[in-house]
Amino acid sequence: MNRSSRFLPSVSFACALFLCGQSAAQAASQSPVNFRSDSTFFGNLPPLQFTLSSDTPLTVINTGTPDDEKNIRADVNAGAGSLMLSGDEWNLAQFHFHTPAEHLLNGQTMPMEMHLVFTDTAANLDNLLVVSRWIEQGTFKSALDPIFSHLPQQPDADALSVDHFNLNTLLPDNLQSFRYSGSLTTPPFSENVTWVDLAEPLALSAAQINAFTALFSDGNAREIQPLDGRIILTDVAGFVSAVPEPETYAMLLAGLGLIGFVARRRLTSPDFMGSAA
Repeated sequence: MNRSSRFLPSVSFACALFLCGQSAAQAASQSPVNFRSDSTFFGNLPPLQFTLSSDTPLTVINTGTPDDEKNIRADVNAGAGSLMLSGDEWNLAQFHFHTPAEHLLNGQTMPMEMHLVFTDTAANLDNLLVVSRWIEQGTFKSALDPIFSHLPQQPDADALSVDHFNLNTLLPDNLQSFRYSGSLTTPPFSENVTWVDLAEPLALSAAQINAFTALFSDGNAREIQPLDGRIILTDVAGFVSAVPEPETYAMLLAGLGLIGFVARRRLTSPDFMGSAA
């Protein structure tokens, strides 16, 4: 049997599993996860095409302490940011932070993690894509100072208004990433969430990190969840232990696309944007 004939039945089987919702990924697709070099597949991924405002207002709120959805969330105006990925457009709704970082890299964690939450163009709250970025201790980040110097201390306090914010400062120049299908990391832990985890960390000063962690002394990160057979793809050169054969990678990429396809048509979760991811 030649390579092509081996690939075709594999694709058909994978398609059947994804579309029927019987795969391990559909059975338990929870987040966050540990990205391991021995269980991640490398290849060229569809490009991330961000369009973000360089001058937009933010509304920053404390969502509650000490309940399960405690966080600092920055809401953005409609139209302030979007992401084109594989022909689909996603609109930025908000971004927020967790301590310690929720996703691990070969078992290692970082002080914080930022999540940028996108909805589809219909603003469907059951169809989300989350772009995450690790935060490491480094130099002072002046672009985030309007937020981290005035973090709302109490959930019942007035929201912080930031009149001018450049959303582009949240992204790195290098957009290499890890991608997989998972869930929210806060209740109700709804699944069918597409995750794009940017590999290049964001640096904040020790004082900026401490300002956030002081609000959440017990942390506000969910524990690592099992992969349960899910696919993780990356375009970070040198991270994976082995590169799959071209047809294997094509099958994995097709499968990840099908996960997103299924997610758009299985919209059964309640309204959860207020605490998403």
